[in-house]
Amino acid sequence: MMAPELKQLKAMSDQEVIEAYDNLAKNTVVGTNFLLEEIRYREASRLNGQVVSMTRWITVLTVVITLATIVNRPRIFE
Repeated sequence: MMAPELKQLKAMSDQEVIEAYDNLAKNTVVGTNFLLEEIRYREASRLNGQVVSMTRWITVLTVVITLATIVNRPRIFE
């Protein structure tokens, strides 16, 4: 099987791409670089998840601090 053209590749569903990959992988020999790239991809995915989680916490804390600041503001003009 030859690799599909880019236009065809973009039109394929995720499942079709996975099936095409699995079919090509049966006749392909890979080196250790392939595994290193997979390890890096998984590490990056984990880190991205952690960054998203930290960003959510920072957002929540920012809202809490903003509300606390508004509630505790000095009443200058009373």
